[in-house]
Parts: sequence; structure tokens; C-alpha cells
Amino acid sequence: MMAVSYLLRPTVPETSKRATYESGEVPTGGTRIRFNIQYYMVAMLFLVFDIETVLLFPWAVTYADALGAEEYGLASTLGPMLLFVAILVVGLAWAWRNGAVQWAKSPQQVESEVDRP
Repeated sequence: MMAVSYLLRPTVPETSKRATYESGEVPTGGTRIRFNIQYYMVAMLFLVFDIETVLLFPWAVTYADALGAEEYGLASTLGPMLLFVAILVVGLAWAWRNGAVQWAKSPQQVESEVDRP
């Protein structure tokens, strides 16, 4: 079937098909552009905390009835989710301390980097 389709297909070579972008857009400059890693860090942090929020809603719906039941204690119901949120808060604090959530450097940070030997 591959050979038959090769023989039957039209052979009209178009120069736009061989271009870097088939949309007809003429590329300007080089293809190796440096991106700031900060954009990816913020995107990853957003995904982590967005997924956390998505996981909190089903947990709240599932355990809403369990909080009123006598067979489950408050610690066994809230404990796992509080541990989950605590781990994420520690991760956010670590990311914040390392500057992963800062878009731009403050003037004090720029001055301290200039003063370094």
C-alpha cells in the first residue's frame, strides 16, 4: 500500500512545503532563542498548585459526610489532607525563598549582585 500510494500521489513540489514554517511566515533571526527559565518555573509552580486545588475539591466532597460520622475521628479525616497541604506550603516557601516566583529583581538584589566579587 505504501508503494502504491507513492506511485499514485501527485508530485508537485512546492517551495513553501520545504520552508521552516509551512504557514508562509518568513523566519527572522536565528532559531536558537534564549528564553528565561523563570517562565518555566512559574508555569511549573502554577501547575503544582493548580492540581492541589483540583484535589482539594473532591476530598472536601468525599469527606463532608465523614466529619459528621462517629466512626471516623477528626484527625483521621483531616490528617492526610492537612499533611498534603503542609508539604505543598513547605514547597512554596522553598520556591519563594529561592526566588522562583519573582518576575523581576528588586533594586536591592541588583545592587547585591553587582557588589559580589
